[in-house]
Amino acid sequence: MDAITRRVQKFGKSTLMVSLPAKWVKQVNLKPGDEVLIEVINNVSLRITPLSMLSKLPEKSVRILISRTSSEETLTRCLYATYILGYDRIVIESKDGYLSEYQLKSIRQLIRNLIGLEIVEYSPNRITMQVFVDPTRYPVVELLKRMCNLLKFMIEHFTTAIVDGQYYLLHEVKELENEIDRLYALTVRQLLLSTHIPRKSPLGIPLATEYRIIAKSLEDSGDAVNQAAKILIEFYVDLEKEFAEINDMLRELTDTISLIIERIIIAFDTLDPMLINELISHTNELNKHIGRYDAMISRKLKHNKTYTIMRGILDRFYIVSRNLKTIAEIEFDVAIKMIGEKIDISKVIF
Repeated sequence: MDAITRRVQKFGKSTLMVSLPAKWVKQVNLKPGDEVLIEVINNVSLRITPLSMLSKLPEKSVRILISRTSSEETLTRCLYATYILGYDRIVIESKDGYLSEYQLKSIRQLIRNLIGLEIVEYSPNRITMQVFVDPTRYPVVELLKRMCNLLKFMIEHFTTAIVDGQYYLLHEVKELENEIDRLYALTVRQLLLSTHIPRKSPLGIPLATEYRIIAKSLEDSGDAVNQAAKILIEFYVDLEKEFAEINDMLRELTDTISLIIERIIIAFDTLDPMLINELISHTNELNKHIGRYDAMISRKLKHNKTYTIMRGILDRFYIVSRNLKTIAEIEFDVAIKMIGEKIDISKVIF
């Protein structure tokens, strides 16, 4: 398109505006209300790109060749890897006639756990899957916040099951953990896709490594809470009366964890190093609390069967505590990185 001259006009008290060339608007199919990315080039020029154009990355395809003797574990591992690596079209093809019953079941099960992955072609010896995910609709930070909320809901279900005797809620913990796993896979996919996109694009993520560690910490925490729920599912009915003696301790522990998760979510938005530094202190205190709880139940339960079960639960919550500390420390690093060349911590006493 040839160079075009436009006169800058004043809009309101201090805003300047310029109209966009009609031919270009039609060419990129830009409509009122659409968002555009504006980049400054060499402090002189501007580059304007519709966000809809940024999401149109070249489609990536992959074929996975298997035989009837190929293990279901290896097959699902390959399928999961191709999903998170950003492949859009995934073809699984049997080299010796047809896919086995167990291979088909493994594929269907994994598809249910991966957001946006659907079967588009299906024959006895070949399955073609397509990923229907618009990267612009899933900002990584929002995905991490959703994972945090799901972890908080898991904690709430766990607490209510014990303290209020709503035993059936322990089974809901697993459903929430499954959703965390689904979001984790999508988050990693988004992060790996971002490595192929300009950093100034809304899809380009300059902190991909840090965010992946946070996502993994949240996924590991969900696994730990689910394991704690499984322990209770196995033993809770027989030990319900004994658990009543330590309800207050469990309530205090889980309330503290929920509070820390809430502040982690706030930190994603504020990136305030002073608040995050306080958050790190809370995670350190949580570790100390878990140690005190362990000593308390040792005295109260005198190393009987209930103690062994509670120790198993506390071990899982210690994993959660360590992961929350890791998340808070990374958030602090991110906050410092985003501040830039002038870091003012004059109001903070370390």
